[in-house]
Amino acid sequence: MNQKTPTYDVPGLRAGLDVLTALCESSVEMGVAELAERTGVNKHMVFRCVKTLAARGWVVEAGEGPKYVATLVPFCIASGPVSRMDVTVAAQEPLRSLWKQTGESTYLGVLHDHMLVYLIHHDGTRDVRLGGRVGEHYWPHAAAAGKVLVAYADPELLEQILDRGLKKLTRATITSRRRFLAEMNKVRRQGYALDEEEYMAGGLCYAAPVFDRAGKVVAAIGTTVLTVHYPQRDIVSVLGPEIQSAAQRISTNLGWTG
Repeated sequence: MNQKTPTYDVPGLRAGLDVLTALCESSVEMGVAELAERTGVNKHMVFRCVKTLAARGWVVEAGEGPKYVATLVPFCIASGPVSRMDVTVAAQEPLRSLWKQTGESTYLGVLHDHMLVYLIHHDGTRDVRLGGRVGEHYWPHAAAAGKVLVAYADPELLEQILDRGLKKLTRATITSRRRFLAEMNKVRRQGYALDEEEYMAGGLCYAAPVFDRAGKVVAAIGTTVLTVHYPQRDIVSVLGPEIQSAAQRISTNLGWTG
């Protein structure tokens, strides 16, 4: 195989990935010699790779030689992106219907590296509108979708976000620990979150949680509008029911029955 080596190639990492891939693809345990033959990596490096992977719990010894098999750790880690892709598929039609129904900016967001990231974003159809970008990272404490995701996340993540600090983006941004904890309780109690010019002056957002079949919040959907088009009171009464309905449809697609 004549492949050009990438400029920033890390040989040890590449060897480890090749060895792990071979073990994941194999239906039987494999020894160092077999792995070296399968991957083209020298035996000394294969031995170091399997010992490192075993120390991290990614592989275990499972035969004389010794031989090795992959554990479920790679699957558990890889299932995170897989589940998000499932959410994206489940959300496509309900979110597009919401966008057509409202004509406003609509989106599906998840947390990545303690930041809000949009997996889907439909820009509003008005001449003047606020937009977002797929793959862009946004501060979760000031965005409605980010608030939803943090409110329903593990307490450890909430503490990490608080320890990082709540960056002030506008005069309305919540920056105190006490107020933000109260906001999280409010989000869980009412089942949605608002951004009332907390991220950007003139911008209003409403977001609702998306649940998987186990009842875990795996994403949030919402809309962003301008104060020139909606008074704050109408965000909840006018757009809220439509967003909640779309979130319910996506959750149902994921197997949620709550």
